[in-house]
Amino acid sequence: MLIPALVVAALLLGEHPAFAYVDPGTGSLLYQTALTVLLGLGLVLRRVRASIATFVRRLGGRGPSQGADTKVS
Repeated sequence: MLIPALVVAALLLGEHPAFAYVDPGTGSLLYQTALTVLLGLGLVLRRVRASIATFVRRLGGRGPSQGADTKVS
Protein backbone atom coordinates (compact mmCIF):
# COMPACT_ATOMS: atom_id res chain seq x y z
CA MET A 1 0.00 0.00 0.00
CA LEU A 2 2.88 2.34 0.72
CA ILE A 3 4.67 1.83 -2.60
CA PRO A 4 1.66 2.70 -4.81
CA ALA A 5 1.03 5.78 -2.67
CA LEU A 6 4.64 6.88 -3.11
CA VAL A 7 4.49 6.31 -6.86
CA VAL A 8 1.31 8.38 -7.16
CA ALA A 9 2.81 11.13 -4.99
CA ALA A 10 5.97 11.18 -7.12
CA LEU A 11 3.95 11.45 -10.32
CA LEU A 12 1.69 14.19 -8.97
CA LEU A 13 4.40 16.21 -7.27
CA GLY A 14 7.12 15.78 -9.88
CA GLU A 15 8.04 18.62 -12.20
CA HIS A 16 6.55 18.46 -15.67
CA PRO A 17 6.58 20.96 -18.51
CA ALA A 18 3.40 23.02 -18.44
CA PHE A 19 1.61 23.62 -21.73
CA ALA A 20 -1.48 25.14 -20.13
CA TYR A 21 -2.41 27.39 -17.26
CA VAL A 22 -4.58 26.40 -14.32
CA ASP A 23 -5.49 29.38 -12.18
CA PRO A 24 -5.10 28.99 -8.40
CA GLY A 25 -8.85 28.92 -7.78
CA THR A 26 -9.40 25.99 -10.14
CA GLY A 27 -6.38 24.12 -8.81
CA SER A 28 -7.59 24.57 -5.26
CA LEU A 29 -11.04 23.31 -6.24
CA LEU A 30 -9.52 20.21 -7.85
CA TYR A 31 -7.39 19.43 -4.77
CA GLN A 32 -10.34 19.93 -2.42
CA THR A 33 -12.55 17.70 -4.55
CA ALA A 34 -9.93 14.94 -4.70
CA LEU A 35 -9.34 15.10 -0.95
CA THR A 36 -13.07 15.01 -0.22
CA VAL A 37 -13.57 11.98 -2.46
CA LEU A 38 -10.67 10.10 -0.86
CA LEU A 39 -11.81 10.84 2.69
CA GLY A 40 -15.39 9.91 1.83
CA LEU A 41 -14.31 6.60 0.35
CA GLY A 42 -12.25 5.89 3.45
CA LEU A 43 -15.24 6.45 5.71
CA VAL A 44 -17.52 4.33 3.53
CA LEU A 45 -15.01 1.47 3.44
CA ARG A 46 -14.55 1.59 7.22
CA ARG A 47 -18.30 1.47 7.77
CA VAL A 48 -18.87 -1.34 5.26
CA ARG A 49 -16.01 -3.35 6.75
CA ALA A 50 -17.56 -3.17 10.22
CA SER A 51 -20.96 -4.23 8.86
CA ILE A 52 -19.49 -7.18 6.99
CA ALA A 53 -17.47 -8.28 10.04
CA THR A 54 -20.59 -8.20 12.22
CA PHE A 55 -22.55 -10.18 9.63
CA VAL A 56 -19.84 -12.85 9.39
CA ARG A 57 -19.63 -13.14 13.20
CA ARG A 58 -23.38 -13.69 13.37
CA LEU A 59 -23.19 -16.35 10.65
CA GLY A 60 -20.50 -18.15 12.64
CA GLY A 61 -22.75 -18.26 15.69
CA ARG A 62 -20.39 -16.27 17.87
CA GLY A 63 -22.47 -13.10 17.92
CA PRO A 64 -20.91 -9.70 18.42
CA SER A 65 -17.79 -9.69 20.58
CA GLN A 66 -18.17 -8.43 24.15
CA GLY A 67 -15.63 -5.58 24.06
CA ALA A 68 -16.31 -4.29 20.57
CA ASP A 69 -18.66 -1.44 19.78
CA THR A 70 -20.72 -2.86 16.93
CA LYS A 71 -23.25 -0.03 16.74
CA VAL A 72 -23.38 1.31 13.19
CA SER A 73 -25.12 4.65 12.96
